[in-house]
Amino acid sequence: MEDIQIAYYFGVILIGFAALAVAGVWAVKTQDASLRNFCILYTAFTFVLILSVLMKYFSLNVEGYSVRSLYFFSGVYQTVNYGVIVGSIHYFLGFNQTPSRKRIAAIFGFTILIFIALIFSPLSTRLDEAQNIIHLGIGFQALTIWYQLSFTYAIFLGFSALRQAWNTDKRSFMLGLLIFALFGYIETLLTFSQNLRTFNISLTVENGFLFSSIPYTLYGIFVIYYFLNFSPPTPVEADVLSESFLSAYGITDREREIIEKVIEGKSNATIANELFISLATVKTHLHNIYKKIGVESRFDLLAKVRSRK
Repeated sequence: MEDIQIAYYFGVILIGFAALAVAGVWAVKTQDASLRNFCILYTAFTFVLILSVLMKYFSLNVEGYSVRSLYFFSGVYQTVNYGVIVGSIHYFLGFNQTPSRKRIAAIFGFTILIFIALIFSPLSTRLDEAQNIIHLGIGFQALTIWYQLSFTYAIFLGFSALRQAWNTDKRSFMLGLLIFALFGYIETLLTFSQNLRTFNISLTVENGFLFSSIPYTLYGIFVIYYFLNFSPPTPVEADVLSESFLSAYGITDREREIIEKVIEGKSNATIANELFISLATVKTHLHNIYKKIGVESRFDLLAKVRSRK
């Protein structure tokens, strides 16, 4: 039975890798910042599952698996888990085009560095190798509370992103991601009070089933299906840049030229050569255009232009 479980987990991880590969191909093709951030986030999801499977496998099959090994793997697992929450916040902030998103993401990123140090400090955990026990201190309770609050904030941002995407072609993608996140959120809510009351972890054989692998598998299948049927917006003609569109976003004549070249599918280097400006100047203009229109990539810019036809 244990071998069957390990084989099942291996299949789940393969599904995750397949989903990541399909999403990654489109992220490279479209140069879409949102897709790139999603791939980073999904990689973290997959790493969490891999760590869970490794911890289970070592406890079942590796002779001499010690409490120190459990301490190390648990610390890395918790670190990556917190990283997933920070990545989720960064992703949803970017999707919502929150003005202060970089500052908020930086704050959460700095916070996780503090908690990573706390995870491996005596305030959070203390080893008793003689008794094969990990004693949990007040730092662990602080981590648990911070994790739950951060996860709640991420879910709130996720609903906001879904509202933004509801009338766009990204609605099903955002809905699938939010449903997947809600499964994890419900799981943390159910174990929140128990974790706060946990003060010791014993070295025991991990023979339970990883129920989190089920929503991960279903979501991986959804991601594969979504991106196998995914297609970017078709090219548009430059004349769709109406005066109302240009005036609505305060686009200058030079910025209009840049946009026209972008929707023709030309690279930054080609645009620089054709307009007789430097590559750095092109990038500066694009940055200003993205900021004015409220997008993060060429892909989103093209979609925005199409929506204003």
